[in-house]
Amino acid sequence: MLNCQVWKITDGIYSFLDEGEDSFYVIEGTERAAVIDTGISPGEKIIPLIRHYTDKPLVLVITHAHIDHVYHMDEFDTVYMNHEDAAIAGQLLERMGCDKKLDFAATTDIRTGSSIDLGTIGLEVCQAGGHSPGSVAFYEKKSDSVFTGDAIGSGYGVWMQVPGALPLDKFYENLTAFLQWLIARGGRMNFYGGHYRQRFQSPLIPNYNPVNLGMLCDMIDLVDKIVKGEITGRESVQDKSFGTEMTLYASYGRAEIQYRQSNIHSSK
Repeated sequence: MLNCQVWKITDGIYSFLDEGEDSFYVIEGTERAAVIDTGISPGEKIIPLIRHYTDKPLVLVITHAHIDHVYHMDEFDTVYMNHEDAAIAGQLLERMGCDKKLDFAATTDIRTGSSIDLGTIGLEVCQAGGHSPGSVAFYEKKSDSVFTGDAIGSGYGVWMQVPGALPLDKFYENLTAFLQWLIARGGRMNFYGGHYRQRFQSPLIPNYNPVNLGMLCDMIDLVDKIVKGEITGRESVQDKSFGTEMTLYASYGRAEIQYRQSNIHSSK
């Protein structure tokens, strides 16, 4: 069985942290249970672990189609993801070293306004494209929780230097729409990202820098200032580069970002 650390968030909601420091979640309703992302642990299947926490029929909901979030996707019969990622997922996984062939065409498309019924509770969907074109967040009203994957980072920046990331000017538009969507639901929800330990790994605020609405507001300001040329990132040797272009790092308030100079403005 997979070796994961498990935390109970509240009744019927569990957080899992795998050996690759990837976070995924289980949310149990009265009719079905949703698994949010899958982590990347090789060698064992994920469902036997999940069955220790729910016996309900399972659906997989994917925040974005990067290898550390979809590796065990082939264990599920019903999978929801935004198809803006499905269009590029295969080539992204190949570049990221995935050793599986995953059928993204067989997934069900979700977008802002989509909902996934679990019985008595459900998940609302909001697009938050940037880190990947099809990144989405899931909101569960009863627990007032939002699950953001890597859309706004997990406490140590958001990786916008990855292949397929949207230009920063488009990311800014999507972040502001996401902020408005969250405020319409109260704005004070608990945020759960894709990598739990990163909240303790920020060089900007190294002790504890959790994702919340305040960080999202700082992220919007940071991206806006980079797009306007008011902030210029410094070369980063500690953040991974995908290709020959140097990764740049910038921060503002509690927000951090890693990006490429060539991917700030959309092509005209």
